[in-house]
This record gives sequence, C-alpha cells and structure tokens, in this order.
Amino acid sequence: MPSISGLSDAMSDVLSLVRMEGEFVSASEYSAPWSLSFKRQASRFHIVERGVAWIVVEGGEPVRLESGDLAVLPLGAGHIFTSDPALVSVPIDVAIATMATKADGVTRLGGGGGLTEVVCGQFSFAGILAPKLLEVLPPLILIRPERGKPLEWLRLTTHFLVEETRNPRPGSALMIERLLDLLFIQAIREWGAKGPTGLGWMSGLRDPQVGKALSAIHENPVRTWIVEDLAGVAGLSRSAFAARFTDLVGQTPLKYVATWRLNLAADFLRASSLRVGEIAGRVGYGSEAALNRAFKSQFGTTPAEFRKQAQKA
Repeated sequence: MPSISGLSDAMSDVLSLVRMEGEFVSASEYSAPWSLSFKRQASRFHIVERGVAWIVVEGGEPVRLESGDLAVLPLGAGHIFTSDPALVSVPIDVAIATMATKADGVTRLGGGGGLTEVVCGQFSFAGILAPKLLEVLPPLILIRPERGKPLEWLRLTTHFLVEETRNPRPGSALMIERLLDLLFIQAIREWGAKGPTGLGWMSGLRDPQVGKALSAIHENPVRTWIVEDLAGVAGLSRSAFAARFTDLVGQTPLKYVATWRLNLAADFLRASSLRVGEIAGRVGYGSEAALNRAFKSQFGTTPAEFRKQAQKA
C-alpha cells in the first residue's frame, strides 16, 4: 500500500497496485543456429546473460540483443527469439519437447555453434491498476546497459532468478514472484525515464509539479482535498495547476482523488480481510454506505461482490 514516512513517490504508489504473477522461469543455453516462435498470448521476458540473440515482434523489425539486455513483452505480443532472423522458427511448445535438461536445471537447444545463455519467463498481471498500466505500455520494452556497463539491479535479479530456478527450495515460488515484481518495476522505471511522451496519466507521474500533487494524494487519501491545496503542493497557481494536471493525467484533480480512493478500496478488498466499513474509513469515506455508492458507480458492483469475485479469481 502507498505512503510510508513520506518516502514514497507517485510512481511507486501506482506500481504498488500492480503485481506480477510468475507462471514459470527457465534458464537455457542455446547454441546457434536456433529460432523459437511464441504465440500472442502470455506476457514474457527474455534476459540475455551471455552471447547474442535477436527478437522480432509481430509487425516489427528485428532487434539485436546482447549480454546484459532485457526484453519485456508486457502485452503478450507474438514474437520470434532467434540466433538469426532469417531462420525458420520452431514453435516454443514443439521445441520444449526436444530440449535436453542438464542436471543443474538448465535446458539446452541448438545446432552446436555460438552459445547464448538466457533467462526467460512467462507472467501475468494482477492488481486493480494492471489494466490501466497496460493501456500505456508498448509491445516491447527493451532495457540495455549504458556504455557497456552492466545494470547491477538486472545482474543481481537475474542471478537470484537463476538460483531459485535451478535449485528450488521451500519458498522458491514466492521468492521468484517477488523477484519478478522487482524486475518489472525496475523495467518500467528505466523505460519511463527515457522520455516517451503522450502516456497520459503516466506522464503525470513523471512531471515534477503534478508528481508532487499525486504523491500528496497518495500519502494522505483520507484528507478532504481541494484544488487550491494541491496547487500549493505543486507550487502552481490554481488555474495553471488544474489545467496542467487535467492535460497530463486525463482527469481533474478531484476526480483523480476519488478514483485513487476507490482503487485503494478495491486493493484492500482483494488483498485484506478488513471489513467494508473499516476500508471506508481508511480510504476517506465517512460511512460504508457512502463507499458502497461510490464503488458501484466506478466498478459496476458492490464492494462485497467485488471481494467474492476476487477471491474466486
């Protein structure tokens, strides 16, 4: 949940309501020539530990991957992962049946040429803000070391993913899930920092003035916010702030306050055992009835029914 001792930021608060659920992670050694195709279906990632590979997303041009590169396909785009884009690819489910697995859990495939070591995984998104985040993400997020210097966070995350995959122990499933969360958050931070524009509410998270206001809302959702107060936090006049906020975020400031409170309520319903009345107090609603009305207006269902559906899922 957001806000701890004022140390949180708007991006972290939003990503706290998005979670990755790992479906599998594997460490593999591919020797050229090799070429694998993946259907449009699940979100995936590929980390090149050593060597060279190419990735070709449906409708896109081949992209060369080198040691230390991370490719994330958050929208589940169909793609080819290969040693040479000119090769005919083999569907991954067919290739899996022919892969040889070493004693240390690493799978091997290919024709015996140049070696590429990779860590690949399949995942899905959970959390109330996952659909909203996916609306602004591209089919391929590529994270590369700068000037050949390895990204330490990626190196360490990859090391622990491989360790937990090769040598599973009690708690490994949870460890892998947490590592995937870290991998995803860092990838989004790196990608977002590169300056893509026109990202709607995500652009607002990166804006210095609007970001301060968003952090303040996240820090204290129960406060009775008015536009003047938020403008003061942002260091702008009321009119300039309201226009800037609405332009970047796609909602008025007070509409965002209401939406954020209800998103928090939905996350409490999904992930906690708090009663609906307790949740109402934690997210700034004076009564359970008030939360019920607002929640149904945004989500089309009551808090109680939302919780039942989330538990079934």
